[in-house]
Amino acid sequence: MYCASIKPIRKRVTAPLIALALAGLSPVAHANFIDLTTNVDFSTWTLVGDATAFNNDLGDATDSYAQLNRGIGGGSVGGAFAPGPFIVDFNAPFEVSFRFFVAHSGGVDGEGNPVGVQGDGLTFFMTGSTPALGTGGSDLGYGGSGMNGYAFAVDTFNFDNEPHAVSVQILGDGSSSPLAFTETGLPDIQPADYYQWFGTVGFTPSGDEDETGTLSFEILQAFTSQSYRVEWSSADWSSVATDLYDDESNFLGRGIYIGFTAGNGLADDAHFVGSLTAAPPIPEPSTWAMLLAGLGLAGFAARARRN
Repeated sequence: MYCASIKPIRKRVTAPLIALALAGLSPVAHANFIDLTTNVDFSTWTLVGDATAFNNDLGDATDSYAQLNRGIGGGSVGGAFAPGPFIVDFNAPFEVSFRFFVAHSGGVDGEGNPVGVQGDGLTFFMTGSTPALGTGGSDLGYGGSGMNGYAFAVDTFNFDNEPHAVSVQILGDGSSSPLAFTETGLPDIQPADYYQWFGTVGFTPSGDEDETGTLSFEILQAFTSQSYRVEWSSADWSSVATDLYDDESNFLGRGIYIGFTAGNGLADDAHFVGSLTAAPPIPEPSTWAMLLAGLGLAGFAARARRN
């Protein structure tokens, strides 16, 4: 018996010129490496829910932060969505990097343990849908959003029958139930002696030119070199990615929308993502990495002074 294959309907979207400006790329280029740790001004992103953005002038650099949710009183959810789509070749490897930290509004005690309830976590998402905010608490601002595609979560609070926090997770199609997860064994994502983490999302294609392959998500602590990784081998972008066109109806490529969400329920944590822009000349790579690592603390201290 012959069965005809049914291809997914692909939504036609006109890509604005701002589409890849965040990564310093032409809007007609494939962005198979998206670096959100540098040259992003979060005040230009769409901020929803309780999210806010602010920039710290450090003289030789500007540190831009999006605070995704309030950290006092709990029950807060918010998100930051990039102002345009990114064009990605889903039959080639790609990588996205970002940096984040979590602040306990209650501070820490004399032994460095957090005061208050930690949770619930944050996500980085990639979708072909219009970005939308989900619900808070254990949904992390992603669950209930209705977005297709995938999200990459750092979950810092668990109920029974959930992965033990702190865990790193891959989520899908607007659900907070993980497709894959790794339990880190960490009792807390933010001990008192460091703040900043780096997150990296990676994709390895199947080689069959069908936009399928393996997704990975890894978080790395810059000061301690701790790293935790989760993989999922059944990723399928063929029904997620969007066909993008310019104003003259010229096909630009397959696109995706990106952003961050976070939420807490009865917890007290605020969740931040940050990006650094250095004034010319750009430092050498090793110097740049050290500067990024140190600014996790500098940015947190500057924020604390503002509160």
